[in-house]
Amino acid sequence: MFTGRPVRTGRAVLVAGVLLVLSAVGFGVTALVRASDPGRSPLHRAVDAYLETVGTGGSAPAATCAGTSDPAAELRRQGARFGHRIVSSTEGGGQATVNVDLTPGHGPAVAYSLDLSRTGTVWEVCSASPGHIEIDPFG
Repeated sequence: MFTGRPVRTGRAVLVAGVLLVLSAVGFGVTALVRASDPGRSPLHRAVDAYLETVGTGGSAPAATCAGTSDPAAELRRQGARFGHRIVSSTEGGGQATVNVDLTPGHGPAVAYSLDLSRTGTVWEVCSASPGHIEIDPFG
């Protein structure tokens, strides 16, 4: 017969269960964030490739949007070289708009909005405008 202090396994099991649930939630959130990472979409990959080329002084092909000028020339008004960060985007019907912040070597980031068109599976930048457009994340 057991004559010592009673073993309280209930509390230990509860703590272990809570830790296990928190770990699972943490891993699940991490997986969702990685899966929804905008940098992984074909649209954002096209924007990254275009801005990396233009931002390092190279030339990149651009699609034609009605009534717009060369998007690379517009972007280079901020400087010949710049980095970038994608802020937000929206797409539908073969058209897309991506808000970006250009980071020139001097001064603060500069907001731009890029319009893109898709032919098949290929996205191409066709215009660049100063400022961001308002994008409804639930719309």
